[in-house]
Amino acid sequence: MHPWLQALRHDLVKRAVWPARDLRELGGRDLGALRRGLTELTDAEGAPVTAEALWQRMRKGAPRGCATACDAFGAALHEAASALDHPWPAPLDAVLALEDAFAALARAVEERSET
Repeated sequence: MHPWLQALRHDLVKRAVWPARDLRELGGRDLGALRRGLTELTDAEGAPVTAEALWQRMRKGAPRGCATACDAFGAALHEAASALDHPWPAPLDAVLALEDAFAALARAVEERSET
């Protein structure tokens, strides 16, 4: 996997998606856990940052040729953050949708890397 994708997955995607997976599997409704996964992250220097702010920073280092996939991932991330203010299960569904958005981004990056 491309190093940029590895960092994105580790620093942002896992932090948001793993609590959502747990809630889905356990039937939980912990909006606070979803919110923390999107708003209480840390950047490379250990400073607090939201997922959207971290994405804006990380996107600057995205491999060339994947702007459309980056836009789609950014839109999915914004939707997940916005869904936190909607009734359940919209927040859970929107955060889980980040998995598919990341997978699509990863495919785009890997395809560009192969050419």
